[in-house]
Amino acid sequence: MKKLLTLFFVVYASTLFAQSADDLIKDSKGKCMVWATFFFPKNDLTVNWNGAAKNGYATGQGSADYLIDSKPVLKYTGEMRNGYPNGHGEFVFGNGMRMLGEFSDGIMNGEGKIIFADSTRRLVGNFQDGEILNLDLKYREHLHKHLISTTDTSNLYVNDRGKTELFYYALVPEKPRAAIVLLPGTWDRAEYTLSSNKALVQQAYENGIAVIAPTINQRLSLNEEVLGFLNTTFHHAVAQYHIPENKFIIGGFSMGGLFALRYGELSVQDSTRTTVHPAGVYSVDGPTDLEIMYHNFEVALEKSSNKVEPTYGLNEFRKYFGGSPTEKPSPYLYFSTYSYKEKDGGNAKYLAKMPVRIYNDVDVNWWLDNRNCDLYGMNALPQSAMINYLHSIGNTQAVFVNAFQKGYRLDGSRHPHSWSIAAADDVIPWVLEVIR
Repeated sequence: MKKLLTLFFVVYASTLFAQSADDLIKDSKGKCMVWATFFFPKNDLTVNWNGAAKNGYATGQGSADYLIDSKPVLKYTGEMRNGYPNGHGEFVFGNGMRMLGEFSDGIMNGEGKIIFADSTRRLVGNFQDGEILNLDLKYREHLHKHLISTTDTSNLYVNDRGKTELFYYALVPEKPRAAIVLLPGTWDRAEYTLSSNKALVQQAYENGIAVIAPTINQRLSLNEEVLGFLNTTFHHAVAQYHIPENKFIIGGFSMGGLFALRYGELSVQDSTRTTVHPAGVYSVDGPTDLEIMYHNFEVALEKSSNKVEPTYGLNEFRKYFGGSPTEKPSPYLYFSTYSYKEKDGGNAKYLAKMPVRIYNDVDVNWWLDNRNCDLYGMNALPQSAMINYLHSIGNTQAVFVNAFQKGYRLDGSRHPHSWSIAAADDVIPWVLEVIR
């Protein structure tokens, strides 16, 4: 039997529901269109909407029961607008539904099946067009969306129902004294990132710190397109809100963590390349050494039942790096935040004087039991080596935080690769100390 498949392993992140341009289906009564999570095979899905409809779409207070082969797999209770969850609501994942099989672009389109267990998971909060945006009302009222581009030709931001906008969210107090930037992981939407950091976002605001959440969830390197978008975003935020350019703390989850650290390095390596000069950077289980990652993808492609992640990763590397890590000078070395085989640590040397935190939930047994993955396939080995190298060159502000067994997704499910390992009660005091 195939291993339980989850796309979000070492690179991939954790958006709860993937979005497409075609994620509405007609309810069982044929009266209106209702949102349907993209991960469900729609041919076998039935939705019973108990509530009002307007202009052919579920709208207002009600409940939606989702069934596959007459078995309940999901229930939503709360507000709907134009067919999508909007406002306060609750999802209950009935019967502990899990999916086994092959995926592509977030869709189960290969051989697979749905199995059921006895566990139940819940997701409660505020929703916006089907995606959770679970800040308290006081903070949602001050959350602003700023459009950076109406085109996204390289698909820097996906999982957004086929839209082409690149933008960022800003939650900014009056006269902000600093800013925290939250960079999503692969496939994650900005709304999910904000919700995953609810306590951190709201505490930052109360401490006079702005929060910036850009829409960037693709690429495995801080290439020119990614760098250009981030620079434009930071330039706009500085001009719009008068945030001090040297008071930015940049953090990210998964690949967003690599972007955060590499941006900090680049600001020292060549200050003309970056709009702001971070006061500190942090990574939430983000990769560091991309050459190691390439070889891990090769191993996973051969041995793992999940072919999607390594296929995606290897394709990205071949497209943007030109192939395997054998070329000289190697683009893997340039885009990595740390290189184990380089005596000077590769790009890590540029962080010699910058506060750095790397978070990991080093629960090896969880990875062995749930993903058939050992320490060689985890981010923890090169992450800890990077911090050790920074210590060796005198950086006393470089810290590896082992948030053991603190990784949980928004629906309450256990997963070490989660935003929650960078807890607000650890990050906020560190940020305040850095900007002080």
